[in-house]
Amino acid sequence: MQALLQQIWSENRVRNLGLLLVFVVLLQFGYPITLDGRLQTALYMLLYVGMIFFGIMTAREERQPRMIVAGLGIVFFFFAIWFTIAQDSRDAALSMLASLAAFSLALMVSLMRFIFRRVRVAGAGLILAAVCIYLIMGGFFSATFSILEIAQPGSFEDTQLAGQSLAWQQLMYYSYVTMATLGYGDIVPVTPWARSLASFEGVAGTLFLTIVIARLVGVWTRFRAESS
Repeated sequence: MQALLQQIWSENRVRNLGLLLVFVVLLQFGYPITLDGRLQTALYMLLYVGMIFFGIMTAREERQPRMIVAGLGIVFFFFAIWFTIAQDSRDAALSMLASLAAFSLALMVSLMRFIFRRVRVAGAGLILAAVCIYLIMGGFFSATFSILEIAQPGSFEDTQLAGQSLAWQQLMYYSYVTMATLGYGDIVPVTPWARSLASFEGVAGTLFLTIVIARLVGVWTRFRAESS
């Protein structure tokens, strides 16, 4: 009976991780829809409801991370509503971005705890969690870049639109280009803090991939040893 319950729990966890990944992908790469108008932006913000819900579901194994993720998710939800209503408000944008960054960080920590626990974890769950973390990391840095650009306009510059302050959509694109170390050079950090943060993202993304690959190899090696 206990083995059956454990199997059901594992299957539910993988399902929740898969659905979380779906919402994360839609959010991190579907942002161009927000350029089409306020209604499209409002519809885009609704996708965060799915990310918050399945983020909480994946964090529910451990009480402390679950409570932190849930609390920050609720705070972000209300600030997201404010931003949806007042999209031109600087305070609404800053509040939404700051709460998004905090929620994303808490969710990443929860998923990292899942990946690196000292127990045998299903390979599918590990891979889904790792991909979620990597994509959420890009969103986290995007929010941080956007906060910096709002607080200090001109921290980043689009070489094709010189002199214009960058929108969060441009910095979302810049974040993933930086994390993937593509280095297109169309958007560049200008101020010292912007350059430092961009460098940190590039290093963090590379180190994360290296560490997770080592973890996956370790799990696979242990599985082969137990099976033989």
